Amino acid sequence: MGPLLLANEVGFVVIPWIQLVRPLDNLIFLLYSFFAMVFKKIETTRKSTYAAEQLLSAIREGTFKVGDQIPPERELAERMGISRPLVREALSALQIAGIIESRAGDGTYVKRSVADAEIENQVLAMLDGEEDPLLVFEARIVLEEGATRVAVVHALKEDIDTLERILGQESAAAEEAEYGRYVMADREFHLAVVASSRNPFLEAAIHPLVDVMGRKLWGGIDQLYLFKPQGISQTLEEHRRVLEAIKKKDADGAGKAMRQHLENARDRFLGDRREVSAG
Repeated sequence: MGPLLLANEVGFVVIPWIQLVRPLDNLIFLLYSFFAMVFKKIETTRKSTYAAEQLLSAIREGTFKVGDQIPPERELAERMGISRPLVREALSALQIAGIIESRAGDGTYVKRSVADAEIENQVLAMLDGEEDPLLVFEARIVLEEGATRVAVVHALKEDIDTLERILGQESAAAEEAEYGRYVMADREFHLAVVASSRNPFLEAAIHPLVDVMGRKLWGGIDQLYLFKPQGISQTLEEHRRVLEAIKKKDADGAGKAMRQHLENARDRFLGDRREVSAG
């Protein structure tokens, strides 16, 4: 094929066909690159999301049918190569979605099949949108220990009265097995301690961390693993120790009591602190 002749004001311009083809090739390449860039394969970054995906797939494909018992946390963690706390996050999300159920003293069972993509998306979105529990605990331990020490210095009688009242409400809710009231009182106790510090910067740093633990997934984890008679009695006793140290103006004792309380809460959530590094 010969060259293309194009007229201009001077005369004719000779343009080889190859120069016309190359721009077209470049355009096709750019379009391909654009769509390849937009529709990249989504990679799972959170291991708890990965765990949930594996469980959903096993239920969807019939590996675990309705009524079947799911392997224990420890076994799932070993199979997936992640820590038990991450498995707990995944199981909690599935339970909140009504896909599985936990039977006291008997394990976890499949409650319904996974046939709706929307339900799966809700489970995964629930996990992807949550902060790492271990990082939240880590931050709270450091910040609340210090805030409690400061609270001892600045706490007034009205602050002590408020803490006494909240602790009473927490204890009553526990006795009546009112999970919602118990969690609310637990949250209020920690925020009241921080408020007693009279330091707005500490309040601004700690409030979001406490609020995180009130979200849906955290509530599910809390109810499944922490809202148990032994854990509740330990929590109440630990709160009493914090309050007593504040009343005695014992800053060192109050700070240590708060640190111990949060470390114990973390360990109750973890199940076994030695497994933290596994995931």
